[in-house]
Amino acid sequence: MNLLLLYDRIWQKLKRTYRNAVFRAKTGYHANLVGSITLINKNLKIGKNVTFYPDVMLFGDGLIEIGDNVDLGNGTVIYASKNGGGVKIGDNTMIAAQSYIIDTDHGIRAGELMRKQANTVSSVSIGEDVWIAAGCKILKGSQIGNGAIIGASSVVKGTIPECAIAVGIPAKVIKYRE
Repeated sequence: MNLLLLYDRIWQKLKRTYRNAVFRAKTGYHANLVGSITLINKNLKIGKNVTFYPDVMLFGDGLIEIGDNVDLGNGTVIYASKNGGGVKIGDNTMIAAQSYIIDTDHGIRAGELMRKQANTVSSVSIGEDVWIAAGCKILKGSQIGNGAIIGASSVVKGTIPECAIAVGIPAKVIKYRE
């Protein structure tokens, strides 16, 4: 084996071990950090064996609850508003790269500048054993049932039943897992 390749593997392992130790020391949670992540949220509840891939962002002032054995793919963003119901992700859920989960939305009433309107908020709940494919957007008030699959680049606004396979903008159920 090439000596430089061996050195690089050892260096990457040391960096990963250091990141995991710092994360545990700062948050008290045991997680697997595959790359650097951004935490701008003090209301976190993180289960066991959660894997954070590079560039995951957890921010906002609201509660973000992540169950056991959850994978958060590269560039996933989760935002929870302090005035919202928060974001809850069930055990054994996989969220692929570049997905975005948010419990708030901007006010859009006519006759008043949108930038001056209060946000509207509603909790997001993602069940257990859910797969959210790459590039999905899960909007405020969404509820995704246990065992559901959300197809790539879909936008979820509302309720997706258990074991449903939903795709599109907006996401619609096309069939159920057998």
